[in-house]
Amino acid sequence: MDKRRVVITGIGVVSPYGAGLPRFWQALASGESARRPIRGFDASVYRSAQGGEAPAELLADAGARARCGGPGEDSAYFLALAADEALADAGLGPVFDDAERVGCVLGTLCAGMRNMREYGAAYEAGRPSPVAAETIPAHYQLDFLARRHNLTGPSSLVSTACSSTTDALGYAFDLIRGGECDRCLSGGGDVLAEMIHAAFNGLYSITAGEPRPFDSERDGFFIGEGAGLFHLETLASARARGARIHAEILGYGLSNTGHHLTATSEDGAGEALAIRRALDDAGLGPADIDYINCHGTGTRHNDASEIRAINRVFGDAAERLHLSSNKASIGHCMGAAGALEAAATVLALENGLIPPTLHTRGDEAELRSRLVGAEARPAALRRALSQSFGFGGACSCIVFGHYREDEHA
Repeated sequence: MDKRRVVITGIGVVSPYGAGLPRFWQALASGESARRPIRGFDASVYRSAQGGEAPAELLADAGARARCGGPGEDSAYFLALAADEALADAGLGPVFDDAERVGCVLGTLCAGMRNMREYGAAYEAGRPSPVAAETIPAHYQLDFLARRHNLTGPSSLVSTACSSTTDALGYAFDLIRGGECDRCLSGGGDVLAEMIHAAFNGLYSITAGEPRPFDSERDGFFIGEGAGLFHLETLASARARGARIHAEILGYGLSNTGHHLTATSEDGAGEALAIRRALDDAGLGPADIDYINCHGTGTRHNDASEIRAINRVFGDAAERLHLSSNKASIGHCMGAAGALEAAATVLALENGLIPPTLHTRGDEAELRSRLVGAEARPAALRRALSQSFGFGGACSCIVFGHYREDEHA
């Protein structure tokens, strides 16, 4: 069976900058940092008290929560806002009539953890909980979105640590091109939870200063939160209804390093395998990729293994590659990182502009590619790779292509 071509016709975002794709892109491209003191819990006892929380006014907006259907958990709230934007962008919904042919694939790492802590604290204090028990499981956001938009087609929740929403997008891509459904909402959301912040502080992965991906003196990241959601459909469907096409998904690859629960591999072999599989799936070679939106955590070992993986796959072609990392700007948004970075990758393709990598000198010893530093870089981009490498050895990469009707008629 011939595989169907899959395109992105709607994008919605909630980030540490706030709600909305325009705000996200303007802030990211201009080099605005979302790093600020954490409000949601007492972070003074940790190595770092900095994070990338969603704006206080967004979290406190009772009217917006009511318009979203009253989600009882913050990542579901973020996701509902992103869904509204993505569907408006796609010119569809909000409730689907062809529901059995519409899928929903989401990813998350720590959705529900803030609620779990609140619920447990109330139980220990012998007082009523301010949150409902049903909002604690990670699948709450999937249940909420499916009910809200009548999504009765293929449905799944992916949790592969920091690769979660990249894998969700890849699975949704496979469902559509394989004919299991005609359109799909895919992405996911996560929250800045104290347990996650404490754990990464314990691993010395949180920087006490500024995050500096691919800098020789890098010492970690800060944690962010938010959600990204995409409306995917077949190219034939998008053309038939005259939809605006943001980009085409060309390929997807995944692997596992099989190395360690939290540590990255030394040689980048597992990461390189995921990159090769994504390129093979897209029918492309190393010379066909112009830009990589890197996982780029700014930790000593992760950045080194990522560069080694890129050098393994691209060889001499690595020297013409543009690279950047969004995590220096918005933080590591955990399970939502893949979706937000995919959105940034698609916008870079559309706008011919690569967002900056803040605070870095780009002097990682093995770096051969053209890292974008403090200023955004204009570039004619045809195809780009967004890659995510998570705990448990999960490695996921997805290839996006710039779309123009006159190039693909």
